Amino acid sequence: MRSNFVRKDEQIKLIMECRQSGLSDYQWCKANGIYPGNFYNWVSKLKKSGYTFPDSESRNKATPVIQEVVKINLVEEEMSSPAIVEQNVSILAPDNKPTLAAEILLGDITLRLYNGADPNVVQSIMQCMGGQCHAG
Repeated sequence: MRSNFVRKDEQIKLIMECRQSGLSDYQWCKANGIYPGNFYNWVSKLKKSGYTFPDSESRNKATPVIQEVVKINLVEEEMSSPAIVEQNVSILAPDNKPTLAAEILLGDITLRLYNGADPNVVQSIMQCMGGQCHAG
């Protein structure tokens, strides 16, 4: 974190840099080692002194700027339970078994992706798991 004392001209420079970054004020402060409470105090005091600042770019866009990155481990092992019915697999010749390409665990949900899975089905499932199907 930065020291507690920041000169007024530096505060103005930092506020403008933040507001033009495309990040939310909070995201920008965290990325630049500034306590968000101090940042908002600077904005408040400077506005009372007659300064005006643009709104945060991310607020104007009304969309999140940074998305969470999640690590996905690929699994090479075969499924041992033939009783599981997979709905996202292409029809294969009778002697070909679908092979597991990836397994994604999200809370108590397990999503197994097999080679030959329909890309549209996989995309729809991934969007639902990301919460987009519940938005509303």
